[in-house]
Amino acid sequence: MKTTALILASLLAYAANAAEVKIMSVQNDVYSLGSVTSEFQINKDLGRAWVETTIDTRSSADDSIGLDTYRGKVDALSFDMNSSEIVLDVEGARVVCATVRSVGRGPFRHDKISMTGNCHFKAAKAVVVEDDGYETHNRQVVNVSIVTK
Repeated sequence: MKTTALILASLLAYAANAAEVKIMSVQNDVYSLGSVTSEFQINKDLGRAWVETTIDTRSSADDSIGLDTYRGKVDALSFDMNSSEIVLDVEGARVVCATVRSVGRGPFRHDKISMTGNCHFKAAKAVVVEDDGYETHNRQVVNVSIVTK
């Protein structure tokens, strides 16, 4: 009985800490044919972070048509210049989603963003019904979110 209560309490604590923050909703009618990938990007000078999502609907890797990239800004997402971390503020809690470090030498020096495992991206297909006042139209969208643990 005590172990069941302990397991239930830890599951509830886990669910209470988990959060999902919507980043963007992208209209993409051929989503089912392609893949969706998201990654963090930063501006170190301004302390800003955002998410870039790429939807790939190309029929072959040699095609240039069908590779679309979108930027999404979340007010709660930022780059902490002191700790070199990408941070998401969720309900008063500070969640470190990624760390940033400089790698390489000279002209090959660049920033490497590494996910911490505290956050992951979620892409889900949805159908939105638009009403223009005369008729309704179905529109397929891709909703992209950050999910915290």
